[in-house]
Amino acid sequence: MKKIVKFVGILLAFVAFAMVASPQSARAAHSNYRVKTLKTYRIQTNSGSNVAFHAKPGTKATLWVNPDSVNAKQIKSSVFHKKGIKLSSYKTTTWFVQTKVRIYQHSKSATYYYVNNRYGSVVGYVRTNALKRGFSPYGYQITGIKWYGKYDSFHVKSAYKQKNVYVWNYTHTKRVANLKHYPGANFAKTADVVMRHNGKNSKYVYLVGSLNGTANSVHGYVPAAAITSGLNPDHTGMNYVPIDDFVNNTDFNQYLQTGKNQKLAREILKLFPNSKPDLELSKIAVKNYDHFTESMNSEGDPISTKGYTDIKTFPTIQKWLYAHSKSSNATKIAGIKKLLDKKGYTASKWQSLSDDNLGIQIVNNIAFNYPEHDLFGRKNSYTFILGKPDNN
Repeated sequence: MKKIVKFVGILLAFVAFAMVASPQSARAAHSNYRVKTLKTYRIQTNSGSNVAFHAKPGTKATLWVNPDSVNAKQIKSSVFHKKGIKLSSYKTTTWFVQTKVRIYQHSKSATYYYVNNRYGSVVGYVRTNALKRGFSPYGYQITGIKWYGKYDSFHVKSAYKQKNVYVWNYTHTKRVANLKHYPGANFAKTADVVMRHNGKNSKYVYLVGSLNGTANSVHGYVPAAAITSGLNPDHTGMNYVPIDDFVNNTDFNQYLQTGKNQKLAREILKLFPNSKPDLELSKIAVKNYDHFTESMNSEGDPISTKGYTDIKTFPTIQKWLYAHSKSSNATKIAGIKKLLDKKGYTASKWQSLSDDNLGIQIVNNIAFNYPEHDLFGRKNSYTFILGKPDNN
C-alpha cells in the first residue's frame, strides 16, 4: 500500500511539473517569429539585374542580419534581432532578393525581403517598402558579367606599360596594385565585366595572377582597354617564369640574360658558348629529364622529342646540384666543371659543340609563397641537356 501511495505521489508531482513547464514552453514557442514564404526569386541574368534592389532615399530601415535563415519556418526573436545594420549606411550597395516573406508574431505581421549583397558577406531581412528595384545609382555597380571559362593568359598592353593601370578590389574602393610596376606579370581572366559609375558604363576584366611569379596572387578588376590576351613577352621583374610561359626563343633568351634569379644559368651558358639556348629543347629538358624527387617538376608528364636528335643528358650533375642546392654559385659551377670533365666534356669539347642547342631551366633555391599553385618554401630545378636540331 505504501508503494502505491508513493507511486501516486510521484505521478502527481510529475503532472504538476508538466502543468508548470508546458505554459512556459508554449509561451517560448509563441514568442518565436513565424516565417511564411510568399515568393522565391530566381536569378535570370549573370549580373542579377532581375532581382537587383537598392535602398530608397531617406530610408531609416534596418536590415536584420540572418545568414542562415533563407528557408527558416521559425526564427527566435533573439536571433532575428541579434544584429542590425542601417540601410542608409549602404547606399552604394545593390541588394539581391532571394525570397519575399511574411513574418508573424502574436497579432502583428510584416512583409520582408530576404536579401544579400553581391558577394554574400551581408545576408538578412529588410522591409519590402525600404527597397527600390534596380542597381544602386551610387558607387560602382556591376551591371553586366560574362564569365570566361578558359585558362588563357593575359597581360598589360605595351602601350600601357608606362601608365598607371590599377587593379581594384571587389567594390572598386581600394587599389590592390598598380600594374605599371609589374610589367612582366601574366594573369588569368575569370570574367568580362561592365561597371556603371555616375551613369556611365565602363568595361573591365577580372584578373588573377602573381605579380612576380613567386608571391601570392592578386585579383581584382582592371580596365579592359589596358589588357590584351596572350603570353607576356616581357619578363621584367619576374622572380620565376614557368617554361610554358615564354613566347619564343627571343624572350626566353632575354630572360636567361637579364632575369634576377638566372645568375647560375648564365654561368652554365658560358660553359657552352657555341650552343644556342633553345626554348623547345628546354621544355623537353624540364618535362622529360628533371623527374628528381627534389625537383619542382618531379611529377611532370614527358613530351615528344620530335625535332631533335642525339640528346645528351647529365643526370649525375643534376643529382649533385640537388644535393648542393644551398651552396654558392661558385661552388656549383666548380662542381659542374669537374663532373663534365669526368664525363669527357673537357673545356675544348664544350666549346666545339656548335651543332648542339642547349635546353635549360635553372630554378636555384628560389623562395615561393604561391598557394594557388601549391608552391611554398624554397624550390629548385636543375636541368640542362644538349640536342641537335633535326632540320629534315
